[in-house]
Amino acid sequence: MKFLLIQLRRIGDVLMTTPSIRLLRESFPEAELTFLTEVPADQVLRNNPFLDEILIFRKAQTISDSISFFRNLRDQQFDCVIDFFGNPRSALMTRFSFAPIRIGFGFRGRSWAYTHPVKISSELTYAAQDKAQLLGELGISTDDFELNFFSDEQDKEYAEQLFSQLGIRDGDFVVSLSPVSRQPYKVWPAERFATIADWLVQKYKAKILFLFGPGEEHFIDSVRGSMRQKALPDYDIPSLTETMAILNKVDLHFGNDNGVRHFAVAGGIPTLTIFGRPWAANWTPPMVDLHSTLEHDPGCKNNCTFPECKLECLYGVTIEAVQTELEMMIRKYC
Repeated sequence: MKFLLIQLRRIGDVLMTTPSIRLLRESFPEAELTFLTEVPADQVLRNNPFLDEILIFRKAQTISDSISFFRNLRDQQFDCVIDFFGNPRSALMTRFSFAPIRIGFGFRGRSWAYTHPVKISSELTYAAQDKAQLLGELGISTDDFELNFFSDEQDKEYAEQLFSQLGIRDGDFVVSLSPVSRQPYKVWPAERFATIADWLVQKYKAKILFLFGPGEEHFIDSVRGSMRQKALPDYDIPSLTETMAILNKVDLHFGNDNGVRHFAVAGGIPTLTIFGRPWAANWTPPMVDLHSTLEHDPGCKNNCTFPECKLECLYGVTIEAVQTELEMMIRKYC
């Protein structure tokens, strides 16, 4: 069997497919598994031992480029294509692969692309669990939605050197802090992050390690500028796999709903996450106490009117609530 798995766009969405990748490999140990995604999300899969090949989709510049891309998909003669993304572009890719088995969500206007359109669940479920529903068409089911993100030895060595460079010693209580997001409805106020960071330093002698990506430095500057205590100094922005290796060395992660938080979940690090517009249940593993969330529903989360609203869902999460939750987590896990 030759499988093509499709998930474009965001890093977190690609990470949510990793339980399905693992399940497919366990169910079809001799199969050839190819994954189609975009840069930089491909880094999430680069060291994944369950995959045979990663294909990179780049937006076509000409009609000739598009025709060539679809022809290449067809020529690879996949037996089964699973479209985890389900947007019009990925639906077209799936249909014109001409694979005899084509599985995807039955979104309106896209079911024609699939031989096996899957009914969309109306239940509020974890994104990884949602995506794994597609495997039911192959007779595969599971309750194991552990995320997989693998670092190699070079990444681990990088993290060791970075901790040494920053003056972090064995036994230090290290809290990674990621106050970033490119979506305004996910950004808890910088001054509140600063208050929590100061409190962690004063009460627990924590070492605050900021995590961020390219173009996100201003989030860190805003928090650092509002802090009274010292956080660890900045450093060159790491790759995604290096970030994963860093997270594997910290004691606790706190931040907004973003890709870094999903990395921490994959690494089994205790996490506390502030949620705004999306429901926390969509992005949090069920029945896993290690990952705590705080969210506030002013009565409109199911019928969000952003950007007309005042983001009460974010601002309704108080500093006191965060401190209470962190104290419980530190006593239990740290």
